[in-house]
Parts: sequence; C-alpha cells; structure tokens
Amino acid sequence: MNDTRFEIFVPAGTDAEQALAATTHLGVAAHPDDLEIMAIDGILKGYDGGGNVFSGIVLTNGSGAPRGGKFAGLNGAGLAALRKEEQKEAARVGRYGALVFMNYTSQDVKQRSGIVESIAKAIAAARPRVIYTHSLLDAHLTHSAAAWRVVQALRSLPEELIPEHVYGCEVWRGMEWLPARWRVAFDCSRRQKLQRQLLKVFRTQIESGKRYDRAVPGRRAANATFDRPDAADQARATAYALDMTPLARDKSLSARAFLQEILRDFEQDVLSALPDDA
Repeated sequence: MNDTRFEIFVPAGTDAEQALAATTHLGVAAHPDDLEIMAIDGILKGYDGGGNVFSGIVLTNGSGAPRGGKFAGLNGAGLAALRKEEQKEAARVGRYGALVFMNYTSQDVKQRSGIVESIAKAIAAARPRVIYTHSLLDAHLTHSAAAWRVVQALRSLPEELIPEHVYGCEVWRGMEWLPARWRVAFDCSRRQKLQRQLLKVFRTQIESGKRYDRAVPGRRAANATFDRPDAADQARATAYALDMTPLARDKSLSARAFLQEILRDFEQDVLSALPDDA
C-alpha cells in the first residue's frame, strides 16, 4: 500500500501489509477513540478470535478535540501525539490486527482532499468482510462527512472488493429511534471489563471532562433495556448501527434520497402509533 501519508501500527509487531491483509472486520473512524465507541462489535469479534481479525483506520489526528485539566495547555500537535499513543494502546489492549493512521485534518475530511482515494487503497489492502464507520445521521460534521467518504471510496472499488456489510454506527446521535428495517442491533454484553478498559485508555479526553468511559457503557445498557417494551431484556448491552450496505452498492442512490426514505419510515412509525382519535 504505497502511500507515504499512512502510518501502519501492528500491535503484534509482524509485517504491516500481511497484518492488514488478514483483516475480516474493519473500522473506519474520524478520530482517535471513535473506533472504541462505535465499532465494539468488530473489536469483540476480533478479540475472541475464531478466524476474525479487527483492524482500524483513523482518518484524522484529533488535534482539535476539547482539552482541559492537565491537558489544557497542550497545543494541537502535542494533543495529536498523545492521542495517537492512546489509540495504539487501545489497539494493544483490544488485540487489533493493524491500525492505520491517515493523518488528515477534519477540514480535509469535509472537503474530500484526496481522502477518498486513501480510504479506497486501505480497504483494497484489507479486503474486509465487514466495515464499521460513522453514520450519515451523526450530529458531528466530521463524522457524517467521514461516513460519506467511506461510501464514496467503496463505490470506487470493483464489486469483488465491496464488503458483505457496511454499518454506520452511533456516536454523536443515538439510533434507538431508527425503524426496524434500517436498524442493526449488536449484542455486546460480553467482556464488559475489556470494553471499559478500551475507553479508559483515552485519558486526554476523559481527564479533560469528556466522560466516554461512563457515557458509552450507559448508552449500551440503555439500548438493551429500552429495546422492546413488551419483553424482558435480551442483552445486557446493545450497540446500534444503520445498515448502509445498499448505499455502498448502489452508485445511483444519493445520500439524501437514502436518508429521506429512512425519515419517511420514521414518520410513519410515529404517526401509526397514535390512537385513532389523536
């Protein structure tokens, strides 16, 4: 994979190209720590083994994140360096196959700036069965842009390189409201200690006041409990995603048309639940 922008980290210390090529489940995240929030299904599958290998791509260096406490005085470059080391530690803890740092800026992601081609190269090198990325519904502008860049990258690849599944995962917007035909539920009840460890690695965020180590497990627990009002909980923790596979496969389908159909379904769900005299 000839791209001087890339930095490939392999926790096991083996050959980078081979480690990436062994990937079965791939997360494509905008910032350091997004993988651990959104791609936990793939991380757990890779950690458990059985032929599954999780690898991650981080598009930006995260230099613009909030900083507080002892990190308040850090400049962007200093914060980016620390966040990269935290992401590497998460890869060690989670037994990732490989970790690709692309070192773009958030502005690059929003404006395209060659990032689509870079993502396509990485996906072609990994050839994953499953991709986890951000959702087009995400409220963070860099996240929603990253989701579209991944779709564009996939559309540029030959059909045989398109994964079986492409999931847009929740970060800065929950997905419990999605109509059933669009929503994918991942049971992430197992290895709760590991999940907490993965989040606590990111001290630059947690100690700056962004308590992802509390919020993310809380969201997953809430998703599991509020999944169905008519049945006992089926899981201790659930992560939701939007199935974006049709969007990746159908080059004629616009993102706006795709989202409009989802919103129409949501409107119908809400209105049909009202009593007849409402």
